[in-house]
Amino acid sequence: PLEATMAYNEFPEHPDDSVGSWMLTLFVAGIPLVGFIYLLVLALGSGSSPAKRNYARAMFIWQIIALIGLILMFVLFGGAIMAGLQNSGY
Repeated sequence: PLEATMAYNEFPEHPDDSVGSWMLTLFVAGIPLVGFIYLLVLALGSGSSPAKRNYARAMFIWQIIALIGLILMFVLFGGAIMAGLQNSGY
């Protein structure tokens, strides 16, 4: 395992991302359609750092959870609202 330890003069394959890089990532990811495409590129591409790739994958999981929750709420409450409107004569 001597090969597994990194010498002081060697640089890692993906150096730590800077604060400015993360600020730009969070800003672009927050733009509705552009952010989705950007996260898709980060999650599926191989050029970004592992931290950003994992961040993009985690954001996709949260987006899927939110979408499923939104659809469930719409079906449950939308059905109740439609039933209430039909009974009231609208």
